[in-house]
Amino acid sequence: MTDESPKPGLRDRKRAATRARIEAAAIELVLRDGIEAATVDAISERADISARTFFNYFESKDAAILGLQPQALDEDDLAEPLAAADHLDPIQAVVGLVVATMGVAHDGNTDLHQQRIEIMRRHPEVVTSQFAQLNARKNRLVDHVRQILARGGRFADDAELSGRATIVLALCASAVRAAVETWVETANASAPTDSDAPDEVDLIQQRALSLITSTLKELL
Repeated sequence: MTDESPKPGLRDRKRAATRARIEAAAIELVLRDGIEAATVDAISERADISARTFFNYFESKDAAILGLQPQALDEDDLAEPLAAADHLDPIQAVVGLVVATMGVAHDGNTDLHQQRIEIMRRHPEVVTSQFAQLNARKNRLVDHVRQILARGGRFADDAELSGRATIVLALCASAVRAAVETWVETANASAPTDSDAPDEVDLIQQRALSLITSTLKELL
């Protein structure tokens, strides 16, 4: 069977190359000169583009450092968390949705990913930019959480489903943020994890689920 998936055109390849160049420039400047020196102008100069072009690819220097997409999520980005909802507890599925949205998982470029982890260790304040993804996409995310909650029939005919979805999303987002902050603090204080240890995505999800479970147990 032949592969009929569309191949990226020249324009798409050029955009991808420019984007990669901006990300590499941002990361190099932070690691070499510090977070304050990695201004939009400095990143643009290093990447050999104009500052105006920079903002066609990224919303801020933190977004470039972390490789965060400025555009809305495609359905393909959310397909895996939604598919997983059939086999997971709803809270687990929503935590996975939040993690997928905020961009913890890396794109396969291991070296770049490790450099980003090092930046987060040195400058945990950049983590805040990851959560701007959630606010920018809140309406779509609530709709996806509604779909997760409605699966299995538990809330299928619930008149308060939208409200419940908003609450569950806020709860899971807060837990993930706390888990990320804990992970960054731990990473700052310790040596890199062993190759056989769980990766940061698993650690963050496990910590977030533990926080939610223990907090609800104490409250209810």
